[in-house]
Amino acid sequence: MIENFGQNIKRLRQKHQITQEDLAIAIEVQKQAISNIERGKSYPSFENLDRIARFFNVSAVDLFGTPAEIEISSTTAILDRIDEYTDKTEHLFRLMHRIDDFSPRQIDGLSDQVHEIMSYFQPYTKINEDGTPETDNNDRPIIRQSKYRQLPIKEINALYNKINTINAYHQTQKNHLQKKMCTRPCQVDR
Repeated sequence: MIENFGQNIKRLRQKHQITQEDLAIAIEVQKQAISNIERGKSYPSFENLDRIARFFNVSAVDLFGTPAEIEISSTTAILDRIDEYTDKTEHLFRLMHRIDDFSPRQIDGLSDQVHEIMSYFQPYTKINEDGTPETDNNDRPIIRQSKYRQLPIKEINALYNKINTINAYHQTQKNHLQKKMCTRPCQVDR
């Protein structure tokens, strides 16, 4: 499995038309590290392995598997997603019929919102004030990790959990107070 790793990284990089330097910048390593990985001379740390997998949005099989294993994995994944796509397709058909009720202005607004949401999940190139892409020393566009990778997801989840804990505590206190205030049987919100 490990012997396929470098070849698979190279295959993914070429499939996405990304240079070694672009990938190195995206996962925050030196270009030589990518070259060494692709030639099987070294392997990434677990952190960089995770960055590579996230950058290409692939599984461990895609990174370590043989071509046959990757093909089988892809086939299985496709079969697993058919039901999911069926539901999504039905939902899209329902939306198409509802969109007839929207004005062109509302449709433009929705389109802008969807575009903004999608931009958080795709690698991107910054655009300078003059409208040109930000480039490296060789005048190649610099590809950055998706904005999603820059979000403090762990902190957001921790904050969400704290808010839920506080809400649960307040609900418990409210229920306790209502029970205390009832002198005769009364209904308590749950």
